This record gives sequence, structure tokens and C-alpha cells, in this order.
Amino acid sequence: MCSHTRLTITLFTFTALGLALRASGQTLSIGVVSGAGLTSDFRNYYTQTGGTALIEYSTPKRYLVGAMLEFGLPAHISLEVDGLFRPLEYTFAGVEPNGALNSVSPSPVITWEFPVLAKYRFAPGPLGPFVEAGPSFRTAGNLNGSNPSHRGVTVGAGLETHLWGMDIAPTLRYTRWASDPRDFVETTPDQIELMVAFSRQSESIWRPLGQRFSVGAALGANLTDYYRSQSNTFGGGPGTSTITTLSVPGPRSLLVGPMLEAELAGGFSVEGDALYQPLHYTLKTTVDGKPAPDYVGTNIEWNFPVLAKYRRPMRVATPFAELGPSFRLPQGVFGASHYGVTAGVGAEMHLRRMRIAPGFRYTHWGPDNPLAVGAGFHDRLEFLTGFSF
Repeated sequence: MCSHTRLTITLFTFTALGLALRASGQTLSIGVVSGAGLTSDFRNYYTQTGGTALIEYSTPKRYLVGAMLEFGLPAHISLEVDGLFRPLEYTFAGVEPNGALNSVSPSPVITWEFPVLAKYRFAPGPLGPFVEAGPSFRTAGNLNGSNPSHRGVTVGAGLETHLWGMDIAPTLRYTRWASDPRDFVETTPDQIELMVAFSRQSESIWRPLGQRFSVGAALGANLTDYYRSQSNTFGGGPGTSTITTLSVPGPRSLLVGPMLEAELAGGFSVEGDALYQPLHYTLKTTVDGKPAPDYVGTNIEWNFPVLAKYRRPMRVATPFAELGPSFRLPQGVFGASHYGVTAGVGAEMHLRRMRIAPGFRYTHWGPDNPLAVGAGFHDRLEFLTGFSF
């Protein structure tokens, strides 16, 4: 599945959430999820070259934890979106002739999973059975020689009961992840998880977290390049070919993600976003002066700005300014910085109960690791529009 298809699915998801919010009389549930994986995180490999033997084996941490939002729709149907933190781990070791291991190196990998599931509840009762299915997305950091795939399909089944004013739903889920890229330590594509969700319905669909909170989605695009053009030449010695590579940025892509805002006194508020963006680059190669086919690659990046905002209401629109730290999980770019500072300006308008807030954001990312490979520009300018309730 190409990055444009994944982005289309993501945009469809947020559109569906918006429709769910606007459907009068429907419910919104907010809760937490915890559980454990029942299958191995990584494939096991044993290789031997001459007298040297190496082994890679899964040593899973098992647990997962996160938050959930569920939007109730008619006819016993709902839409659930989760954000799940799940650490994976494998161990790399040498094998002695007697079978003992040496140079044992545990290698943890951090992942976040985002399943987007349509759910159907059967006849209600003390124990209400349900089934669910939909796409799942994930990002990863601290890769340690791995590169977990970013997309999959999830199905599940469970039982829901009401206790102590909460809905409690133990669930068994199966996820089939796409294959990881070659030349990396491979995760196990078939995953089974047992989890329990604890949730509660909001009193108001428009302000599910109370009168001082709003939820929504943000959509935008970069106005500046995110990669530097880089040229490298290899070979050229006696009997070897001269290979020249040129990496250039583009084409540009959209960024999209959920947002949460908490209103404070005096026109101030705090906004937190989780923005997904595929970053494209093109690799042009020549061998002894003859061009080879271009290769278009994509690295996935998640940005997490946490911004203090100030609004000043006016007759037609409400201008605002924002400032705060940003954090990111760049995938596929070794050594890129994980923190920066973001500033922005924009104007907010109202369309019935919806807030529409177009604006410009500038982010300066911190210094990269000196050994960084493929890192981008430290300065980025984005145009972003928020839609919230």
C-alpha cells in the first residue's frame, strides 16, 4: 500500500470521526486500554559461517497500554480509535561451540500502534458480545537494526459489561502486519493480543472532556523542503565502476493527525497534536556516467507539538499566536534530532459548532547526531488547519 493510499485512509478516518460527532444523539466514550501480546515480537534466526554462529531471538516485553476514543453510531455500530504504546524486544548473541551464548545484546524497540476499528454490538445484555475490524497503523523509534512495517489489518471479538459506572470490555485481537523491509531484523507479522478497555460515555458529544476541552483533527502541508540534496561517489578504482548517487527531496506530502486543546483563563489555552507525515525523497544513480532508474523512497515521521496559545476575539475572526516545544519520532532517518521549538500564528472562525483555524507554523529542530544519515533541514514552515469541536 503506497503512502498516498495510507494518507487517504487516514483522511477518511478523520472525516468519519467528524460525521460521528455531528450525528445528533450519538455518544462518545473515552477510556484507557491495557493488555499483553500473546505471540513473539520477532522472528528467530540462526546463522553459521565457518566456526562463527549467531542467533537472533525474540525476548518480548509483552505489555501494551494506551488510550481510546469510541464514537457511537446508529444500528449498534461504533467507530473506535486507539493509541497504544507497545515495546518490542529481540536479543542478538553469538553461539559458542558448546551451545553457550556470548556477547548477549538485548535490543528494545519502541512502537506506537493506532488501530481504527468499526465495531458491531449484538443484542445488549449483562454480557454484550461484539466484533470489530479495520486498518491499523504504527510507528517506531529506537529501531536497533529493525524497521517494523507501518500498516496492517486488525480483527477482534470481545464481551462488554457495565460495572461501577464504566464499560469494561475484555477483547481478543488479531493483527496481520505488512512485511518489514528487507535487510532488517524482521518482526513477526501475525500478532495476537489480549486486552481490556475501561471507558465511560461523555455527558456531551460536543465537549466530551468538559466545557474547557475540545477535540478535533489537523490537516496541512510543508511549505519548505525537509531533506537536503546529497551527492556521493563510490568506486572508481582499477577495475571498478564509478557510482554516483544524488538524493533530492520531494514530492511533498500532506500531514494529518488528531488534536486536543484545553482552555485556560484570559484567552490562553494549551494544544497538543499528533501529526503523521510521509517524507518522500528521490535517489538518482549513475554508473560510469549512465543513469540508472530513479528510486522514490519514503520515511515516516510523527510530530508531537505541545503549544501554549493566546486568542484575541475580534468581530469577524479570532487571531491567535502559539509557542511551545515539539517532539518527533523520525523513522528511517538515523540520528535525526527528536526535539525542537514551534511558533505559529493564525485566525479562528466558527461554522456552527465547529472551529476552523488555519495558520502558519515554524519549527526549528535541535542538532542532529554527528553521525546522522539522511537528516533534513532544521527549519520547517508549515500551513496547517485545525478542525475541532
